[in-house]
Amino acid sequence: QNYRSTNVILKAASSVISNNMARKEKVLWTSEEGGSKIQLFLVDSAQDEAHHVLDTIIKNNGSSAPLKEIAILYRTNAQSRPFEEQLRLKNIPYQIVGGISFYQRKEIKDLMGYLKLITNIKDDISFERVINYPRRGIGAKSISDIRELAQKNNSSSYEIIVNAGNYPELASKQKKLIPFVKIIEDYRKRQETDTIDILTSDLIEDIKLLEEFREEDPTIGQTRIENIEAFLEGMAAFAGVHPDASVAEYLSEISLFTDLDDYDDIDEKVTLMTIHSAKGLEYDSVYIVGLEEGLFPLGQTIGDEMALEEERRLLYVGATRARKNLYLSTATTRHRFGEVESIPSRFLREIPEELIEKKDFRTRRSLDFSSSETRNRVQNYQINYSQPKETGVHYEYEAEEILRTGRIVQHPTFGRGKIVNAEGFGESLRLEIMFTGLGVKKIMAKYAKLKVVG
Repeated sequence: QNYRSTNVILKAASSVISNNMARKEKVLWTSEEGGSKIQLFLVDSAQDEAHHVLDTIIKNNGSSAPLKEIAILYRTNAQSRPFEEQLRLKNIPYQIVGGISFYQRKEIKDLMGYLKLITNIKDDISFERVINYPRRGIGAKSISDIRELAQKNNSSSYEIIVNAGNYPELASKQKKLIPFVKIIEDYRKRQETDTIDILTSDLIEDIKLLEEFREEDPTIGQTRIENIEAFLEGMAAFAGVHPDASVAEYLSEISLFTDLDDYDDIDEKVTLMTIHSAKGLEYDSVYIVGLEEGLFPLGQTIGDEMALEEERRLLYVGATRARKNLYLSTATTRHRFGEVESIPSRFLREIPEELIEKKDFRTRRSLDFSSSETRNRVQNYQINYSQPKETGVHYEYEAEEILRTGRIVQHPTFGRGKIVNAEGFGESLRLEIMFTGLGVKKIMAKYAKLKVVG
């Protein structure tokens, strides 16, 4: 198509190699004469990624780059959060294709319901949202009884269940209500001492929210876990700037993002979507974000040649959505129940250096995507990932000394890995773990939910 002649274009030439059932595809990046170079953003974090992408969009906005001709593409839905926040803060209209706004997703609204009730026990809407989630045997009839008692006594629903023993209607449910009251009361007290991210991370563990997700459909459950991780990432970023902030202050801060705007009658708006949703669509400018090992390509695909080929094809699909300008980005760290170091995607190494213009916004040291060190590490991870998993007794660690260098651990998201370094102690214990297939990640032990397996 002729209008593509002004752009750096990704062209794919598939080369199928059969070798003991292995199938590989090589993607060739080429430039048509007169095209613009691909812009590669090197950033520190997801927050920085969103900031620099939106800053570029604002600088380029106008007749040459109208908002309706701009798309931000990501591999997983959870990645939309920082972009939605930045778009709203900068008052830029946007739409999400094939999904819903981050703060309108059920698991986020459920978690926020707990936080709202902890900060305000008179919030009956939040109370009814979370009293039986995760399930604790409090049915619709019981909730209706609680609501009626609250109205009769000019009280809140939560205050009624605190004194459930005084109401015969609730006698049969009292044993099920006591654990819920204990959780809310414990965290009401902890508001005075805990940082908001630690408090929320512990709350997630105490109400067994992730376990609830894991019992669901594997795909849906994993997506919800990723969204909770993204929520904690935003909270940790806020706590980093405002270490003394309360949960109430954070909820007030994000209230801007929880109000639904009606952009249906606005033509000029940025489009956000996953790579999968982008098939068949085209835009003048496309931003593909999160190009890191374990994210794009996804971690579970690294040891599977066919799955890895599909990831590569998805990048091709995303890149060819761009008519004029293509932007890629990779971050030094991602927050997954603690800050972890990222490794630039192997797909970035497949792009000839002469086709890329790097913009390095990093303030922290990170691996260069083109370095031999990164290349060797990524290759080693792929080999290790395909090795048979070790067997042995799994047990929860009970003391921090168990988490020492050399231990083999299991992480609920990253899988199996070996501790290569440990710093600090107690709630400040930081671990560097070499995960099979993903490489070294830096994790706060408090958040990690590790099992020692060797």
